[in-house]
Amino acid sequence: MRSSILLVGAAVAASVAGIASADPLNVVYNGTTGNLGKNITVSLSGGLFFQNGTSSGTVWAGQYSHNIDGVDYKTFCTELTQFAGSGIFNTIAMADAPRPGSGMGQVKADAIYRLFNATNKGLAIDTDAKAAAFQATIWEIVYEYDGTESTLNLGLGNVTFSSGINAGLFSLYSSFATAQSGDSTARVIAITNDTNQDQILSVPLPGAAAMAGLGILGVMGRRRRRN
Repeated sequence: MRSSILLVGAAVAASVAGIASADPLNVVYNGTTGNLGKNITVSLSGGLFFQNGTSSGTVWAGQYSHNIDGVDYKTFCTELTQFAGSGIFNTIAMADAPRPGSGMGQVKADAIYRLFNATNKGLAIDTDAKAAAFQATIWEIVYEYDGTESTLNLGLGNVTFSSGINAGLFSLYSSFATAQSGDSTARVIAITNDTNQDQILSVPLPGAAAMAGLGILGVMGRRRRRN
């Protein structure tokens, strides 16, 4: 089974200060055992290929387990070409991920912000079907979204899903991501590694942890205004 992509959901409060400092992060990939999600079938086109050179197959859509600077996280993926793995990662603005590459841009980044905010930063993902549909929505945003909801489609585009995704849940999450009145506050940040899949951390958390996240979010806010 392929070690597929990631995007981080729920975080642990004690770790946020270290992540927000933007220092290099030691990331250890711990697999998918016991996590929410399911195996699905994905096909790539338009010049996209998996890291092993294939263009279709079965991947895990759902939560991954990672340890980041000594703290355990449940994660979701942001890339479909590179595979999950351990290494040293760095924090960057969401619009600049994934790497290598030129980044997804602010329109897609804002859609991811709205998606995470609407689902309580991923904490409401509590079934296998929800986790798989949430992950599929993230992939569709990164690879297909152009600012219109119609571009988020399970069966069309350069990333297609032939089985395993609940269409009703996917439609719901797509509506969260594309709702222009939705909350696009930057509460997720990307961590990147050139050879392993990039991840996205959900910050800040309530209380003291929220204050710890303000530094990195302030940097992100200044970058968005410049753009």
